[in-house]
Amino acid sequence: MVRRPLTALGLGILLVLPAIAKTPSTERKPRAGLNQAPLPSVESLLDKVRDFRPDIASGKTYGTYVGAHHKLLGLYWRQVARDRVEDLPLVTLMGRNGRFSGCGRSRSVNAYCPESNEIILSTRGMPRSQRFSNVSRHLLALTVLAHEWGHHVNHHSNRGSYSKREEDAADWRAGRYLAWLLDNEALGVKDFTDAANLFFSIGDFHMESPHNNPKARYEAFIAGVGSELKPGLRRGGWTMDTPETFSRVTNRKGNRRGEDDKPAGPKTVRAEVYRFEIERGGQIAGNVFGALLGVVNCGIGSASSCANSLNQQGKAKPDGWYRIRTMRINCTRKDFDIDGDGIRRQPFQGDRKGQAAVIAARACQRRSPGA
Repeated sequence: MVRRPLTALGLGILLVLPAIAKTPSTERKPRAGLNQAPLPSVESLLDKVRDFRPDIASGKTYGTYVGAHHKLLGLYWRQVARDRVEDLPLVTLMGRNGRFSGCGRSRSVNAYCPESNEIILSTRGMPRSQRFSNVSRHLLALTVLAHEWGHHVNHHSNRGSYSKREEDAADWRAGRYLAWLLDNEALGVKDFTDAANLFFSIGDFHMESPHNNPKARYEAFIAGVGSELKPGLRRGGWTMDTPETFSRVTNRKGNRRGEDDKPAGPKTVRAEVYRFEIERGGQIAGNVFGALLGVVNCGIGSASSCANSLNQQGKAKPDGWYRIRTMRINCTRKDFDIDGDGIRRQPFQGDRKGQAAVIAARACQRRSPGA
């Protein structure tokens, strides 16, 4: 039986990535010999991706960036991850023109072949989305690569708590790797949230696809993040409040008085926040339109067009992504409001994400001298 390759994130963004390599790039096995060059260490590869700047041409191409992460993923899953697989087979990474040696010798782009432990990676031709038109090309490639490596580890280990959901398990592993990069300052908060947006937006909602719906895939990614990082992590002025929220306090005003009539902290706090929001308006409109189209086709169209319309009903997907918002906290009343979200001011416990209370606990306190 010929196995089909496990496809990548499925959909995506039109961002042109230079060919990774015209010939396959394989993790190299150590060779014996006095003059053998030392294999790269985890820290040396982390330094390489930390120092990468897409606007600097000094030999640092997208291909070298992806190649560094390809090696680093191997080290992470063999040596660093708590469920590491020390005998994890090597992986061959190929560009767009590659062809699997297994899986029917197909050329499935952004896919992993479990028969031959090969990945074909290319972001060329991925459809552009307005929200992600400015997402960097190297980040898109990293996101797809981390997901494909998730398939590889799943195949030679297990799917964790996603025993019957291969795609979600790959997203869960990708979330763990990207969280580890954030923890090691090899990925900034903006790139991290852009990557999370990618995992949600490019899921496939069709029943006949092996991919789960976008919201479930995002939740799997966040579960991976939560298993790797603890709230309170600070990076670039941002604090992780929960596994899916970040904040940066920008202003404190006024002075509250405590029971002893001594200063107890600010009256109000303003913060920039990253929050993942789900917008279902497009999903509802899409499904209503699909239902109307189905009625028309089934009334005047052919049997095949009727069947096709019925098959598409209910498949419009919810939209969701990280947005930067401004949160205003009243430390006296213990309530908060978020600019532009269409929801009235509410008490801390009304925040289903739990972020407002976390920020207040940190920012409504009296600041110590020099803080």
